[in-house]
Amino acid sequence: MIETSLYSKCNVQKGLDFLSSKDEKIANLIILNPNFSLSKRCSGFKALLKTIISQQLSTSAANSIWSRFVKYDLISRHKILKADQELLLSIGLSRQKCNYVKELANQDINYHDLNLSSSEKVINRLIKIKGIGKWTAEIYCLFSLGHANVFPSGDLALQEAIKLLFKFNARPKEKEVTKISENWSPWKSLAAHILWDYYRKQKKRSKSD
Repeated sequence: MIETSLYSKCNVQKGLDFLSSKDEKIANLIILNPNFSLSKRCSGFKALLKTIISQQLSTSAANSIWSRFVKYDLISRHKILKADQELLLSIGLSRQKCNYVKELANQDINYHDLNLSSSEKVINRLIKIKGIGKWTAEIYCLFSLGHANVFPSGDLALQEAIKLLFKFNARPKEKEVTKISENWSPWKSLAAHILWDYYRKQKKRSKSD
């Protein structure tokens, strides 16, 4: 099953129209940011490797470590399998993440076939790999594959965005976010992008106050 892709201007416009008709609060965010654009990430082993490296790190720290991986040409499955732990530690990985990237490299995944699968199948396959949880698998479906109906409810930024947008007293839990996001189906991924953009702007504004 090939899912609806966000990497099409026509599909994005359909999604924006749908969300505007379904949710007044999301509609207001779209009005504030009418020139909505989406950037495509790479897919396959390299994308998952980079996501694992970035887990629980600031953007700057993750980018710094990734640049060393690129410098040492450690961005392919073959190169990771050959790399010893001392090298991986020396360029910034923790021992735990050394195990995670090795585990990913040991997986014999047909990424072409995987990338043509439904989000459910992709997520179910990826979470079997040590070091890849549901959030990482969902982010892969959303950013690398451009699937239109994925909402990472465990994402803290999305939870904070929903708290601010709906004026909740506390950050909603994952189950509550999942329930809220159902209103945005089948364009949940687009709603996530809109909310991330909203959260970034709110955070930037609060820092400047």
